[in-house]
Amino acid sequence: MKIVIVAFENDNHTAPLKWALEQARYTVVCWAGLSWTDERQASISFHKSTRLNLGPYSVDPGDVVWIRRTNPPITNPNVAEPDKNFADGEYRWFSLSTLYMLECLPVRCINKYSASRFINNKSVQLFLARSCGMNVPGTLISNSPAKVRAFIEESGSRMVCKAFFPHIWKNQDSEALAVTETFEITAHMLPEDEVLTYAPAIYQEMVVKDFDVRMVLMGTAVFSYSLHNPKGSLDWRQDVGQGLVTVESIATPLAVERAVLAFAQRAGITFGSFDFAVDANGRWWFLEVNEEGQFLWLDEFNPTVGIQEKFLAFLTSPEGSPPEAIAKQQLLFPSWKDYCSAPAREQVAPEQHVGAPILSIER
Repeated sequence: MKIVIVAFENDNHTAPLKWALEQARYTVVCWAGLSWTDERQASISFHKSTRLNLGPYSVDPGDVVWIRRTNPPITNPNVAEPDKNFADGEYRWFSLSTLYMLECLPVRCINKYSASRFINNKSVQLFLARSCGMNVPGTLISNSPAKVRAFIEESGSRMVCKAFFPHIWKNQDSEALAVTETFEITAHMLPEDEVLTYAPAIYQEMVVKDFDVRMVLMGTAVFSYSLHNPKGSLDWRQDVGQGLVTVESIATPLAVERAVLAFAQRAGITFGSFDFAVDANGRWWFLEVNEEGQFLWLDEFNPTVGIQEKFLAFLTSPEGSPPEAIAKQQLLFPSWKDYCSAPAREQVAPEQHVGAPILSIER
């Protein structure tokens, strides 16, 4: 068995986890996604037997494939201009064929690409969360000015506005000018109707929270962590970037755990980062899930969390392993703190996501 990571080798999660896996004597290979260069080419063969090659590596029965971060396919820059749209389309379709093909092979995918595409839809997340018994704030997802105004005016609650995905606006000097984040909104703050059609948004009743929770799902195990920040910000991600958040392990209420596991089964995912807000009455409110959300920052803020070892134990244990098996397996792996003090960390080149449409700040 080898571990195949679909991501750049210097990705901020791939690099430390590859190092830790290799310290535990596992074979790890990385493939950054489809492109024209030798190391990023791919082949699917149906001659005699079915074979999938990602760059120089074959995907073999029993392998574990972690689809960490898919990158847009990149076509050969020497393609003639009249043919560029055709080549772009062919690369796009072949990239999708490759990722979906992984689900047809006798390998374990975390997560299956079809499941990742399905659950990355905010409306699907909210529908499944509510149907599985989680508390979900009243929400409108719309680009209709009339619907937006009516929802905010008739709600009677404090409201927030969210973007679908993180985005950074940058200038030519690569300095950030603005970053998307959740903000409170009132009917008086709404711009003219045309502006509301410039970009759809998520409008949601505000949860007046005591604190936030980041939960990490690993198979049938869930690990929850409270997030407190002195500013009491609506969107804690910016505070994390400034080191203003404290992270502590917290027990997951049994009803919430059962709902999350039911959610994961219906969504088809075995791994993901869930965000909850907890109000003064102790009620957990589902906000969103990122099926490949960042998680190593939890170890950075609280080294006792051991999320790196937990994830690697989940990754290398047989599918469906109970939480106690993962707890035993995690003893094989070095910690995030070990990686930070290792010479290998200094040898990792800075991330360069060539071709990525935006710079993600997803936590």
